[in-house]
Parts: sequence; C-alpha cells; structure tokens
Amino acid sequence: MSSEFRTAPLGPLARDRFKKAGMVASLSLVLAAGVVDPAAAAARGMTDQTRAAAGNGGDHCKPNHHHKSRVTEGGGKGDCKGPTGPTGPKGTTGATGPTGPTGPTGATGATGTGTPGTPGVTGPTGPTGPSGGTPGATGATGATGTQGPTGPTGPTGPMGVTGATGATGATGTAAPCSDIDAQQDSNNFELRAALTGGKTYAGIHDLRGTNPRNFLWTDLSTHANYPAGDAAGTPCGVAINGHSANAGEPIKIDVMTTTGQVWETTCVEVNSTNPATLNCNTGNTPNPWTKVTLQPSPTVTNGGV
Repeated sequence: MSSEFRTAPLGPLARDRFKKAGMVASLSLVLAAGVVDPAAAAARGMTDQTRAAAGNGGDHCKPNHHHKSRVTEGGGKGDCKGPTGPTGPKGTTGATGPTGPTGPTGATGATGTGTPGTPGVTGPTGPTGPSGGTPGATGATGATGTQGPTGPTGPTGPMGVTGATGATGATGTAAPCSDIDAQQDSNNFELRAALTGGKTYAGIHDLRGTNPRNFLWTDLSTHANYPAGDAAGTPCGVAINGHSANAGEPIKIDVMTTTGQVWETTCVEVNSTNPATLNCNTGNTPNPWTKVTLQPSPTVTNGGV
C-alpha cells in the first residue's frame, strides 16, 4: 500500500484539533491581508472544514474503503494538500490613522570653517549718458512795476556827542608862492614883475605902433645871490617900481622872502630897439641881488634892522 494512505499516527481527536488550528490560522491570515471581512472568512473556513470531513471520512490525507482521498481524486502526489480555492474579493481599504506628533527639532549644525572668497574687482565706470533735451528759451523780462510813493521822512535823530579834537598835525611844506606887479610911466611901454614856482621874472610890453606886441620876459632868479631857501628864505612876494622918463634910469624889482627879508636887483629899459627890451646886466654880468639896507621890523618908525 502507498505511504500516502497510511493511517496517520495522530488519533481522531488530535487530528480534529489540528484542523481547527489550521482553520483559525487561515482565517487570521485572510483578515490580516484585508481580503475579506471577518464574517466571510469564518464562513469560508467552516465550509472548507465541512468539505474536508465529508470527502475523506474524517481524514483528508487518509482514504477509507468508501471514498478516495481528495488528493488522489485530484491527481495529488502525496503532500496532502488540496487544490487552491478561488481568490476572495478585495477588502476595503481601512481609514488612515491620525498623523503622529512632530518630532523635536534637531540641533543646529556647526558653522562652516571655510574662508570667505575675495571680493570681485569693481567694474569700470560706464560712459556718461547723453545730455537731456535742449534748454528752453529764456522767458521775456516782465514789465517794471510802478514806483511806490516815497515814504515820510523819519524824525531827525539826536545829535551825537562831539568827539575830542585830534592833535594838530605837523606843518606841511609851504607851497611855492605866486605874485605879480605892474607899472607904466610912458606911453611907449609898460612893465611887469612876476613870481611863480620860486622864480622871479621882469617883463616889458612895447606899446608903439598899431600892431600888437608881445610881452618879453627875463628870468632874474639866475642872477647871483638870489634868495633860495637858505637863511634868507625863498621869495614869496614881488614888486616893480616906476622910473623917470629919462632913458637909462634903473628899474628896480624887489622880492619879499618867507623869512621877512627884502632883496632887490635892477634893469634898464632899452627903447632904441623895436620892440623895446630890458637890459638887466652890467656889461655882460647879470646884476646881482642885494639885501636892502635895514629890513622891516616890528614896532620901528623910520628904521629897521
């Protein structure tokens, strides 16, 4: 007899318990896979158990004299495994469970120790953009407004205190004196004496004839002893005296100096020439200046110094 149909070493009670344990394990696997709900799985397990008991007479691996085992009927070879049943319907997906709590934030990582990169080179300045639009034309000057009326004159302020008189300045250099004198004793000529710029001049004007004649001048300051800034002072006034009609009589010219002195020289009129002239020389020598005897002096009468 084949070893497949040998009597199982377990008794009926042990075999029934083994079957029940297998059925429970199958049911647990089906429920864990979510293929069918618990009621369907239980029904299927019970059907498989009933079918196995009915077909094998209480032992699906051991045939009896009334029935062949399902293994033999299905062409099995002795592993006591029945044919695979149909796949059950797919179970519904269970509801998603609640999201678990967020875990704690991890510690901040250490700062990197790399050296900073060197700054880039500054690029060149871009070209200057073109100027804006052309300036607008200058507006016309507005008309000048009319002048407002003159305001009233304010009251005169109080007179300020007179300042102290400053010290008298030093006496400046005396300006050159200027003077002139005239004389005429004849219808033929007239005489002049002039002082200017520190120099003394004698002049004659011929009156003969109908044509006008010029004044003719002679510089007397070139004569010897002319007072010119020494103790005698400088001339500051001049005079010329008259003379007789007789030819050759001297004409006297006097000057008053800045020191109060009187100095004198002489000339003669020469009417033999045309026009008349003055001769202030003796021979070829100019007549010198001489200080007159006795000079004006305060408080004197018919006297002098």
